[in-house]
Amino acid sequence: MTDEELSRYLEVPMAPPEPSVLEAIERGPLPPDQVLALSEVDRLARPDELPGETGWHLDSDGVGYVAVRTAMPGVSAEMIDWWFDWHPRAAIRYRIWHPRAHYDNRVEMPRARGAKAHWGTVHHPVEDVGAGVVKARIAFRSPREMSMASDYLDDPAVATIVCGHAGDDTRHVQHTPMFHVFLNDDNGGVVLRSRFWLGAAIAPYGPLKEIGGAFLNRSAIRRRAMPRGVAPALARHCAEEYARLGALLPELYERFGSSA
Repeated sequence: MTDEELSRYLEVPMAPPEPSVLEAIERGPLPPDQVLALSEVDRLARPDELPGETGWHLDSDGVGYVAVRTAMPGVSAEMIDWWFDWHPRAAIRYRIWHPRAHYDNRVEMPRARGAKAHWGTVHHPVEDVGAGVVKARIAFRSPREMSMASDYLDDPAVATIVCGHAGDDTRHVQHTPMFHVFLNDDNGGVVLRSRFWLGAAIAPYGPLKEIGGAFLNRSAIRRRAMPRGVAPALARHCAEEYARLGALLPELYERFGSSA
């Protein structure tokens, strides 16, 4: 596999998100009773429809909430797990995910491999989700490490879960719990529930995490760190990148699924 083989995917037009998804995002903030509390994150693993499957909200304490539902027909758990292990290993793989918004990426591998290859990895993407280019940091964890009740490895309703803490490499802080819960549908594909709680877990990296988090994780700091426009911008970006991934992933997996 060469960069030339992959570069042709940079020219493939973006697959548009479902109109209902874009309409929900553009409609404006979700009402508070349709915002899922972070403490209720296990509800994402249940197939029953939730209120506010797509939309965004800005809470009074400065936490930005993003919810996006993406249908991904023809996509399997194996494809998703492969993708999150494969794509961060070369920048062009990350770029083909969203050519207009993804610029670079690198990965730190864990000392010991977990049940999922991406558990314990740290990605360093450079991207623009609609609020300017950022050097981000995403520390991927198992669902239990992210305070879910289970890792859902044997739940027939759950295809796979990708979750972790997003942060900022420039400021050296984490800030956002992030969950992508892929549920099996009735037609051999998956339905993705994405959720972000922007600014809900601000803390520095390293040994001062707990002490620094107690100081930084306050509404006044959160409002300055998370500008008002980030939530709707991230909702649109999430809808775009997963609509595109749903369209490309079956072919990418077929062609490159055996490669590292």
